[in-house]
Amino acid sequence: MNEFKTDEIKKLIAEKIKEIKGDTPYTKIAEKCNTTAARISDVSNNKIDCQLSTFIEIATGLRIHPRELFDIAFDFKEYYYELDK
Repeated sequence: MNEFKTDEIKKLIAEKIKEIKGDTPYTKIAEKCNTTAARISDVSNNKIDCQLSTFIEIATGLRIHPRELFDIAFDFKEYYYELDK
């Protein structure tokens, strides 16, 4: 049986946010965008699902292109191959 890996992908994206954020406090990121430090923390700690608009706000706060948040070490081609078997 094929297994969906949404939780694994979400975890990798959360780790990517933390990696890009580095030592910058969530409050400093939140000051630069239209979301709260608590929401940014929840996303980067994989505590909540969020809307696309939240990812855009986090990218804005980090001053990066939103695609960078999704630049994770995950083989989507292999994943899709396994799903389609």
